[in-house]
Amino acid sequence: MDDVATKMKDTARKPASLTEQAYQYVRSLILAQELQPGEVFTERALADQLNASRTPMRAAINRLVGEGLVERLSNGTIVIKQVAIEELMDILIIRRLLEGEAAAQAAQRHTVNSVDSILEKSRELARHPEMDFEPFWKYDDEFHEFVANASGRPILKQHVQNIRQRARMCHVVRMEKNFEQQALEHIAVLEAIASGDSVRARQAMERHVDGVKDRFVRWYFTS
Repeated sequence: MDDVATKMKDTARKPASLTEQAYQYVRSLILAQELQPGEVFTERALADQLNASRTPMRAAINRLVGEGLVERLSNGTIVIKQVAIEELMDILIIRRLLEGEAAAQAAQRHTVNSVDSILEKSRELARHPEMDFEPFWKYDDEFHEFVANASGRPILKQHVQNIRQRARMCHVVRMEKNFEQQALEHIAVLEAIASGDSVRARQAMERHVDGVKDRFVRWYFTS
């Protein structure tokens, strides 16, 4: 947690509102699992860690409450929300719709060689899928970030990012380790985007999200 606090304090030197700094700080703790689901904390404790006043921290917490990442209890304390399995299933339905559209838009807007870097990285992973979860999540984020950004639709990109962050809050992400299959699904999406085939790109992304759901269900009921 100290490393995250140091980074956020360094960020404070850049032009940004105190509320935004506080928001990014707490959000980073949640997504890095430095704050665990069900963990209770106070505005004062977090404000002290960031050397900030409670006013911007309160505004930041209210924003996180609105995003469904934390919950404010009746006694004033804050708790990190645990995403239920049923909610994760709903999230995957929404991801299928949003990311399918993002892939279709990306195919319509693609430029020559725009997918080369991430496509080669995906092919390399398919050839050598032996890795730990953390580097895979980093690559996985890069793939989905690429597609969302390539859609050319800022609002769509924002919704894709938000819904993926919400999925990470499930904290039951250690599903079956089948990185080769996931990389092959990514390749299918990227090749469709590179060809400019929006229909195939949408279908490939939908199949990928369906695969994510199937892998999770298998992991959940066999773990």
